[in-house]
Amino acid sequence: MTADPTAESPYLRNRLRTIVQSTTELAPLKAVATKAIQLAEDERSAAMDLATVISSDQALTARLLKLSNSAYYGYARRISNVREAVILLGMRTVRSVAISTAIIDALRIPNLQNTRFDQDLFWAHSVTVGIIAEVIARETRIARPEDAFTAGVLHDIGKLAMMLAEPAAFAEVVDLVATEGLKYRDAEFAVFGFGHELVGARLAARWKFPEPLVAAIQTHHQPIAAIESMADIVAAANLAANREGLAAGFDYTHEPERRPALAVPPACDLAIAKVHGGIATLEEKARAFLTHVTSRAPRWYRPHHGEEAELPDHHEPAA
Repeated sequence: MTADPTAESPYLRNRLRTIVQSTTELAPLKAVATKAIQLAEDERSAAMDLATVISSDQALTARLLKLSNSAYYGYARRISNVREAVILLGMRTVRSVAISTAIIDALRIPNLQNTRFDQDLFWAHSVTVGIIAEVIARETRIARPEDAFTAGVLHDIGKLAMMLAEPAAFAEVVDLVATEGLKYRDAEFAVFGFGHELVGARLAARWKFPEPLVAAIQTHHQPIAAIESMADIVAAANLAANREGLAAGFDYTHEPERRPALAVPPACDLAIAKVHGGIATLEEKARAFLTHVTSRAPRWYRPHHGEEAELPDHHEPAA
């Protein structure tokens, strides 16, 4: 696990605790997501229990059905209710989508004024990492693909927790990145004294997420030589996305000097290469996912795969 810089500092421990506590109070997780997490860990629970839980939330049900009937899954027949979605897509897939969607909703907070951090691009990165992680897991069989997707989508949630709890400090981090050229984690440690991975892991533990997911969030910046666990899968997927310039909250697709120099494990590149169209296909799938589970089409990264279509200006964050 990543070393905990708060271990010997009462001040940092209290700051970390306050950020996590503030986040759970200011952006509470929906009851439906909490129940879905609990069902996931109870193998005795029938798939229909999950359908009942999700159906109790009309907004979540509408978004799940919208995604289920889209080209994202490509089913020829129309899925008309959550029960059918569970039967056709599988319990773990539906649960993963429900949890991810609920957390995206919970952490949709107003963008800070006068900063270059864009929440649309934060979720663009996060979902892209989730989809890459899913592909790696399916290819390597190290973890369940649905669990790897969830872990990938949630790996950076500590950043939004820090933004929500301490907006002024977060804005200082973004300023150091945007104007001084610091790497994000260097700026984060300079301002907060610890990284978002620690905040995210504590938050996931507070939400009673399973330990492998908590571990994947906490270790997603550790160097990896080979893929041997779900934590390795998420770390590799994160590197693969950042290597393309698909940063969390920033567009580095045309700034190669901002991209990580660390090598991606061969198993990661092999899994991506087996997808027709490679990383461009996975990125487009992430965009489709967000389009169907959010209330509006998200801003996206500037064209960088030879696309001709103009995309909305990514430097205009929404309120």
